[in-house]
This record gives sequence, C-alpha cells and structure tokens, in this order.
Amino acid sequence: AVARERRGPDNAFDVTFPQGIVWGLIGCVMTFGISLVTERTHGTLVRLRMAPLTRAQILGGKALACFVTIMIVEVILLAVAFGFGVRPSSMAMLALGGVSAAVCFVGFMMLVASLGKTEQTASGAGWAILMPLSMIGGAMVPQFVMPPWMQTAGMISPIRWVILAIEGGIWRQFTLSEMATPCAILISVGVACFAAGTRGLREAGFPAVVVEPG
Repeated sequence: AVARERRGPDNAFDVTFPQGIVWGLIGCVMTFGISLVTERTHGTLVRLRMAPLTRAQILGGKALACFVTIMIVEVILLAVAFGFGVRPSSMAMLALGGVSAAVCFVGFMMLVASLGKTEQTASGAGWAILMPLSMIGGAMVPQFVMPPWMQTAGMISPIRWVILAIEGGIWRQFTLSEMATPCAILISVGVACFAAGTRGLREAGFPAVVVEPG
C-alpha cells in the first residue's frame, strides 16, 4: 500500500499570518523608537533624569514596555488567526519563537531610537533599514516563491528568521533542536542591536543631569 504524505501549510493563512505578525511588530518598533526620540527632543528624558533613576533604568523600562506590547500584539494576531483556521502544531515552539522575535525587535527599537536626533531622521533611517530587510526576508512575498538567489540573500535579514521561527510553531512542526538556530540568531541580533542602540543614544547626547551648587 502506498500512503501519500502531505507536508506544508494547511491553508494560505498559515503563510500570511506570520507575515502579518511581522508588520505588527515593525509598527511597535517604529512607535516606541520614535517616542524615545520625541522624549529626548521635548525634554521628557531630562525630567526623568532629574528623578532618582539611572540611564539603565530608563532605557530598561522603555525596552520592557516595548517587549510587553510586542507580546500582546502577537497574542492578539494569533487569536485572530485561530478564527481563520490556523492551528499551531506546537504551542511551546510557537511561544519560543514569539519570545525570540520580541527580543530581536526590542533591540531594533533601541537601534532606531539612536539613528537620528529628530523624529524625522530617525523615522526615515528606520524605515530605510526595515523595508529592504522585510522585502528580502519574506514579509512582502513568501520566500518560497522568490528566485533562489533572493532566498539566499534573505538569510541576512532577521525578518526571515522571525517568520521561520513563527512558522516553526504553526505548520513546520519544528523540534526544539530545529528551533534553536532561528531563535539563537534572533536573540543574538536583538542583543547586538540593543547594545549598539544604547551606545548610539549615549553618543547622541542622552541627557545627563548636572547638579550645580547653590
């Protein structure tokens, strides 16, 4: 007897919803990144620095708020996807992929906030980076319909690894060892971008409090 084995997504929404999640996360990145620039230009950060808070606490609070928002967006979009017939193959792997994606995009948020001294320059630079990465990473057109050379080029895009990690929990049926590579890449990119962003903010004039005598 010959049994036919079918591999792949159960329906088109298994492919489109990971792409939609990416765009939701990009919206969070740009919103929080630009808000940090706005707080710097409008003097809000100066007032925060007058409080008994360190730079690390202020930036950590912003990063935590961005992380929580990203996780909420992921949960909401996945709940909507469930209504369209999307059935994750493993909730544990999907949660692991979602957390790794959130870490990566929090790092992007901090990097975007350091790309300019005004909202306009930071926004322009952020979109200039994220749009090409989204294009070659499969957020606009699924990678499996791209020519081979573009699929290879897309490996440098963190967006590609975000989609792969989410698909790993939805329909690719990834094991823990298979999820290790995309998740490790996403966390590494997030940590590197966060470090570069905080360094850039410090060099761009993150407000320091100067206490004058008298």
